[in-house]
Amino acid sequence: MHITNDLLASVFADSSLFCGKEDVIHAIIHHRLMTSGVSPLRIAREQALSGNRIDVVLFGEEVCGDFATTARRPLASIEVKGGAYGNRNALKDQIDANGYCTDMAKLKPEVDKGIECWFLCVDMPELGRAISPLKVVQMAEQCAAHGLSFAYHCQGEEQFHVSRPRQTLAQIPVAKSVTTTSKTGTDFLLDPKASPLTTLAHHCLEVSGHEANATALLYDCLRSAGFGPAQLSLETYFSFAVKEGSRMQERPDLVVFDAEFDGRFNLYKGGDRRQSNDAHKLAHIDTIFEVKGGAAMDKKSDKAVMQAYLDDVQKLARWRSGAEAVRQGTRVKTVFLGVDGRKRGLPAASVATLLNESRRLSSGLIYISRDRIETVRP
Repeated sequence: MHITNDLLASVFADSSLFCGKEDVIHAIIHHRLMTSGVSPLRIAREQALSGNRIDVVLFGEEVCGDFATTARRPLASIEVKGGAYGNRNALKDQIDANGYCTDMAKLKPEVDKGIECWFLCVDMPELGRAISPLKVVQMAEQCAAHGLSFAYHCQGEEQFHVSRPRQTLAQIPVAKSVTTTSKTGTDFLLDPKASPLTTLAHHCLEVSGHEANATALLYDCLRSAGFGPAQLSLETYFSFAVKEGSRMQERPDLVVFDAEFDGRFNLYKGGDRRQSNDAHKLAHIDTIFEVKGGAAMDKKSDKAVMQAYLDDVQKLARWRSGAEAVRQGTRVKTVFLGVDGRKRGLPAASVATLLNESRRLSSGLIYISRDRIETVRP
């Protein structure tokens, strides 16, 4: 058993402190695996298995961060369901009347290989509770039929439900929520010689896989520095940040809020479309990060990498201007994190251009390559 009840209890305790995207739960699982002693070189995000992307995958000690090419069989695979879809509870859309979800079938090929597979759900009652006690039982039965382990928690309850193949559904106490907060801000990450950034850089360069791995490592770095689950959000929706020519919003990879924020990352207060959360979030926002990295970026040319980096730097400036227009007096720092895992990073002239463009747009920057770390303070 690689995913223990203690680990699940800590994940659900953290997950009870926010309302927002499912991606935050993925980052929490990654962080809690690391704090339990698992090397980040064994934890893959958005990992391709049997033609599918799996939310979180745990490998054995023989895998050392090369998730892009590894043919090793993982120890455990986790699919997560929960979080906010606009004004809706995601579980209402994803779980049918019989307790079935298509992600159960998505994990079945891994079960057939003997891998420990989990279907993990977090119910967010602020958006209307989706799963009744009867449906919890039905979901456990569906998971058992697919050979899956199952865990479910409804925020605010003191226990979570868990079952494993050939075991009955049980209730386990959720770990006590410790509401940590940090008032220090994110400037500590912009010192290229300080251990938080050098450690983050080392981990990011050792991992080759999906870009989500770098975002998860940034999340862990901030949690390790004292930021709490109610302060850190991934893929955050803001109503004002609509892409040009699209109905979709530009969602920052990671948003840091101040110590007074309440973890309401979702788009609408209480799921009510008449009550935008934008003003509330902008009143407490501290820093937004955009992240570029991963195996796909490592295959690109200098020109393509540079263009992707500059696009994100400009996107951050555009996002900051939009925020300030929506709520007068908003002060938000923007930081671009570029993880260049190629054998040879950008030429010095390109790095200088990147630094100068960040300064021109009053945006922070962290550029990490195998031979340098460069930063610009916002």
